[in-house]
Amino acid sequence: SMKIHHAILVVAFLVLMKTAVSQSQDNDPMALCRDVFVSFMPCMGFVEGIFQQPSPECCRGVSHLNNVVKFTAPGSRQGNGELERVCICVEIMGNANHLPFLPSAINNLPLRCSLTLSFPISVAMDCSQFGNTKKLDAERLN
Repeated sequence: SMKIHHAILVVAFLVLMKTAVSQSQDNDPMALCRDVFVSFMPCMGFVEGIFQQPSPECCRGVSHLNNVVKFTAPGSRQGNGELERVCICVEIMGNANHLPFLPSAINNLPLRCSLTLSFPISVAMDCSQFGNTKKLDAERLN
């Protein structure tokens, strides 16, 4: 079932990539996740449970991704797809990785970095749920 999940994720990534590429002048597909990979990479050791503390680089990266998600204007080209994009890119990192993310480490990350998370980090989540921000707002109100 992990294989199926991975295949679905790859397809979702390709669809997302196609959308992003058609909207950007720069037709480099890696550009879609590059900023997320660079920002979140320093956190991998911590969320995998290898390190007890997130590095300052990790906290800076998470803070940067928070800003990417929070400050992308709904009317802009990326629109509200930024939350979904960050979610999928982080999930790709998790799937490409040999060690699973630890829920306890993920929960500790905001605390240890003294920030709130504006994007989800979890294992095998459905990032497509963030494609519709109205639905997200409705869930937040309930």
